[in-house]
Amino acid sequence: MMRRLVRAAIQNATVTRSEGLTLRIDPVILRAANILPLEEVELVNHSTSERFTTFAELGGDKEVLAPRVRSGDVISIVAWGVMHDGQTLNHTAKIVTLDAGNVVVAITEVRTMNAEG
Repeated sequence: MMRRLVRAAIQNATVTRSEGLTLRIDPVILRAANILPLEEVELVNHSTSERFTTFAELGGDKEVLAPRVRSGDVISIVAWGVMHDGQTLNHTAKIVTLDAGNVVVAITEVRTMNAEG
């Protein structure tokens, strides 16, 4: 069986400008989350609960440019991975938390709980 699990997430990103068709984000934030340029990501707008898929591109320092959201909105960015059941046993997701100025304040890893424990 194949399972789709969260591979990386960026929490509390504040949108600096609403423009374009893709997510443009500070390279330091992308590197912290291990998200590559041109990788597919899902954006979740905390204000409206709207979700949509786009891809990541390198942006400027502390920059988060996103389509379909307002400047100042807070979003989460999720990258997914597809794995066989055996691969899920040791899977960890990287969670990057930002402050209101889009500075990394925490990087944590969350381990998948398998059926045995």
